[in-house]
Amino acid sequence: MKLTEQTDFLEAYCEGGSETGLQNGYNWFNENLTPTLQTITKENAVDPLLLADAWLITGEIHELLNAPQQAITCYNLAIHFHPTFVDGHQWVALVHEQMGDYVAALKHIELAIKHAEDGEDLMEDRQRIQDAMVYDQATDYTDDNLYWKYSELLAAADLDPVVKAIHPFKTQDGDLLRCLYRALGAQQDKAKGDKVWQRILAIEPDATLEEIDLFYWG
Repeated sequence: MKLTEQTDFLEAYCEGGSETGLQNGYNWFNENLTPTLQTITKENAVDPLLLADAWLITGEIHELLNAPQQAITCYNLAIHFHPTFVDGHQWVALVHEQMGDYVAALKHIELAIKHAEDGEDLMEDRQRIQDAMVYDQATDYTDDNLYWKYSELLAAADLDPVVKAIHPFKTQDGDLLRCLYRALGAQQDKAKGDKVWQRILAIEPDATLEEIDLFYWG
């Protein structure tokens, strides 16, 4: 891919943003965006600020997919290419906060404040993080949170462990069944996917397809 093609690809991706990225679906994300973005990053020939924006958006997509560890990796790459990137530092700080890593969260929110022209909202973030440190606030992202574990695997395109771990008729957990449904969508296994969705409806009659479900089946 020529430099002009790399630039055009990144500009179109950044213009569309995270919602367009989600709408394009799993196959596009995994087979088109990810390898292309990794290649462009390795060659490091395009505008670094454009690369930073692209990795920021990719991190946001991973957040929307409930994969904060994947998001942190992306946000760190955004900061690598743009060390004074206020959004990069703020967004990675907020993910660290959600995961209970308040030391890392405070470090990045301080850097965001340092580089921001107006840091009022950032100071509110800093105060909340400091309070969480003092009161040792609990986090939902714990080792026994299987929904998070499987969501991280899905976002990393590691589908088989999810399919093998979740038996559709041995769990009553709708969230875990959705993880299985998404894995089957990524594998384009419609027959099994339909059965899992019927199982979800049997447990949760009012269940509807979520944006993440559509992403993995896209």
